[in-house]
Amino acid sequence: MATHDYYEVLQVAPDADEAAISAAYQRLRDQYNLEKLNGAAAELVELARQRQAIIDEAYATLSDAQRRAEYDAQRQTLSQDVPDYRPLPPAQHTERPRDFNPRPTSSQLDPSAPIAGPAAAVIAVLAIALVSIIGGLILTGGGSVPRAAPTPTTSPMDALETMIARARQIAEQNENDAQAWLDYANLLYDSVQIVREQAPDSVLYQQRLPRWLEAANAYERVLDLDPANAVARGDLGASRCFYGAGTGDQTFVVEGLKDLEAAVAARPEDTRLLLSLGSCLAATQPPRTDDAIEVWQRILSLAPAGSPVASEAQRLIDLARK
Repeated sequence: MATHDYYEVLQVAPDADEAAISAAYQRLRDQYNLEKLNGAAAELVELARQRQAIIDEAYATLSDAQRRAEYDAQRQTLSQDVPDYRPLPPAQHTERPRDFNPRPTSSQLDPSAPIAGPAAAVIAVLAIALVSIIGGLILTGGGSVPRAAPTPTTSPMDALETMIARARQIAEQNENDAQAWLDYANLLYDSVQIVREQAPDSVLYQQRLPRWLEAANAYERVLDLDPANAVARGDLGASRCFYGAGTGDQTFVVEGLKDLEAAVAARPEDTRLLLSLGSCLAATQPPRTDDAIEVWQRILSLAPAGSPVASEAQRLIDLARK
């Protein structure tokens, strides 16, 4: 039996028709096109090559009627103890407990439980995957990264993409469920935010920039269903703002700033929204540095001294004053 769920690899539903499968394959092949990674670290190129191989394998199976039928039959017999990659509970900018299990099996989870709730936080497997890659980029200046010893388990990068694909499937299958769209949007947000925080000037972050727009689109869907959700509006604004800052398009920065200001007006003591608002103010052209510092100082008056959000606010203040 395949070690990957081919439907999740191609990000299509199990009942997808031939045209949908073919379109998904072409989109993913373009997304992981090795020609787009010229100059990238060897580790990133290798990850893309591995992903391409999995995508090709999935398409070869699902595009052949007989092979697909055999695969579907085998898929139904999968054990209940395969890894469960539903989105994990948000970390809320704090460390996970020592006994936290980032890769539970489905038998350890309540099958009726909903996917993790809102917040743009760093997911454990995402942090493991990206911090290691980003660390290599920083230390080598974008050169080759020492390769880790091969392991038979699913890579964290694959686990993340599986989680995003599954969340998207659930959202599309429950199109009027605001929480499902929020879960999907948060995963997209987290998958690029950690790169922005760790290495905003890296090749990897430039490659991830379009995901801000994907997240923004998902947050817009949340607001269509739940217009009063100030947190979703704030994350929509941050997504737009960070995309505009990364691409140099001030139109997105201005739009994002409006959403963030509206969100903070509704939740004036939400330190995470304030952190994003300050960053967006600093991203305007010309930068509104004094306004940004004022917002970050407000965080220092609200958050406990030494807390992660207070430390980040102080770091940004110090950086802005240099």
